[in-house]
Amino acid sequence: MSLSKRWIQSAITGAVTTALSITASGALYVGQVDASSLNLRSAPDGAVIDSVTRGTKLAVIENNSEWFKVAVDGQTYYASGAYIDLIPECDFNLGTGTVKCSTTVNFRSEPNTSSSILSSLKNGQKVSVIGVSGGWYKATANGKTGYICPDYLTIDGGSTSNQSAVVGAIVDTTSSIDGIREDILDFAAQFLGTPYVYGGSTPSGFDCSGFTSYVYKNMGISIARTSSDQRSTTTNISMDELLPGDLVFFGSNDVVSHVGIYVGDGNFIHSPHTGSVVKYDTLASGNYNRRFICGGRVL
Repeated sequence: MSLSKRWIQSAITGAVTTALSITASGALYVGQVDASSLNLRSAPDGAVIDSVTRGTKLAVIENNSEWFKVAVDGQTYYASGAYIDLIPECDFNLGTGTVKCSTTVNFRSEPNTSSSILSSLKNGQKVSVIGVSGGWYKATANGKTGYICPDYLTIDGGSTSNQSAVVGAIVDTTSSIDGIREDILDFAAQFLGTPYVYGGSTPSGFDCSGFTSYVYKNMGISIARTSSDQRSTTTNISMDELLPGDLVFFGSNDVVSHVGIYVGDGNFIHSPHTGSVVKYDTLASGNYNRRFICGGRVL
């Protein structure tokens, strides 16, 4: 069995699952990261899915042990409470939330049950969650800003951090790939969890093009160092033409600012940005789908 398949299957059996949504029952707090870097995990002592830097704000949904259940940027994770300072309230982006109730729940002007009711929110209604105050979520809905009790709202996750779904699809994909393309995916998978470092091009830390050029170099293939040069020196292809091992380029107005390696089934591996790590993401929807410019064929 190849290295990437072994890693993937081990990750799945180790429960590499990021909760896509979670009911915030009980106390709700704001946390601020008090460490140079804090790992975000799939479960207490679980696999590292992502990381955040000092000063990052997050919602602490549960804090009844050394492991806090937290929400940040629309995703939910577990993190060590030793490196999170609790603060009373804060406005920060928590992503989209979904109302969970039998019929409707009150959307109030202040974070308490005695304040005026701005409107009634229906079960399943989406709101933008913009902070935490007094143990309640602060949100915008129906053109108004107000508060909703955390017992009646879940933070929606997204497929881009659902690593278990991604790696499961990659297992199926890699089973039918032969030769150098599978070798590329095998080698790239060794560096999952490696931190993003601006200008980095070694296993101690990669930026996006440092990662792709390093992987290809270790396959005996020399490609350009920057993402824009990698695009200009490869055969550009459409999303429909992508094969595992091809490069994928992202940006805006036809200007490339990011690159990764396609792994199949609409997914790719990359080193995303400061504060993150090498990981799998999806081309099927979301930000990377919108920012996709073209693929780059090297082989």
